[in-house]
Parts: sequence; C-alpha cells; structure tokens
Amino acid sequence: MQGFCGTDIIEVERIKEAILNTEGFKEKVYTQKEIEVGDKKSETIRYQYYAGRFAAKEAVYKALSREYGDKIVFLDVEILNDKNCKERPIVNILNKEVLQDVEIGKLYIDVSISHLKEYATANAYITIKMD
Repeated sequence: MQGFCGTDIIEVERIKEAILNTEGFKEKVYTQKEIEVGDKKSETIRYQYYAGRFAAKEAVYKALSREYGDKIVFLDVEILNDKNCKERPIVNILNKEVLQDVEIGKLYIDVSISHLKEYATANAYITIKMD
C-alpha cells in the first residue's frame, strides 16, 4: 500500500466573490448535489461551505494527481456529508476510471474540512493498493 496526502487553504471571500461575480463558476466547480446543499445554508455559513468544498476538492486532486495526473477535474470529486455522521465529509468520485479503482478496493479516500469566518482548509489522504 502507498499513501498520498493533499492539503489546501482558501479565503472564504475569494470563493464568495467568484460565485457572485463569475458566471457559471458554481456549475464548473460543484456538483448539483453540492449546490443543492450549499444553497440551503444561511448566508453566514453558505460561503464557508463552498470554500470548504473547494479546498477539499483541491486537496483530493493534489493527493490523486501523483497516480491519476490530469484525469481528474473539479466535477469528478463530490464532497457530501456522511449520512450516518452529518458532520463528517465523504468523497464521491464521479470519474469512471478512478471510480473503478475505488469500487475494486484499490483506492480509499479520506478527507477532513475545517472553516472559520475568513478561511477554509481541507486535508485529503489517499491510500492506494499497489499491484
């Protein structure tokens, strides 16, 4: 087995500005499920949520890039909350090639997100079973 980690930090205001001022930004970065959850949040928390998801996607990408390179884009990584523990984020991979490795147990992804009023950060840890 081999493990890879990724981390990211982002200013909440930067994501807020991108969402409010860049046409199509949300749709290029977040899945429909992520948008449905984010748009239901109060304005106080909404942009922290989106910034946290952005940081998590970046962290996952950084961890996966060593094995999967340019095969992953923002919309291939979906960060939702675990149904059994609402505060725990889970990673859904929507890229078929990478998803296949998840389904056969070659790839395991864990992510952690934290945010404050001004910043959001995330860490991802990827475990890959080597053949």
